[in-house]
Amino acid sequence: MAHTVDDITELIHHHLVLSEVDDEAADRNLARLVRNIEAMMTRQPHHFVEWMTCDDCGTSVSTELIDPDGAGWATDGGFYCTSCRFMEESDDSCSPQ
Repeated sequence: MAHTVDDITELIHHHLVLSEVDDEAADRNLARLVRNIEAMMTRQPHHFVEWMTCDDCGTSVSTELIDPDGAGWATDGGFYCTSCRFMEESDDSCSPQ
């Protein structure tokens, strides 16, 4: 009989969390399990996604959408979404969504 992900999750919860004497021991168990599972990955996991906030309009932009060449970063160190960066070239105004 094959176990489902839900079956395995319940086993983990029972044996690695509920059976421990305190939260710290349970957290150590879960951290070790996560490291072991990550080692089984057949391909590299997707990188951590961060969100940048436009200094002009406040909209959030995923770092996955920012070109590697640094698009969006201004010389003053600020970050601007595409709409705000190119607002001068159009008559549209940028507004948070």
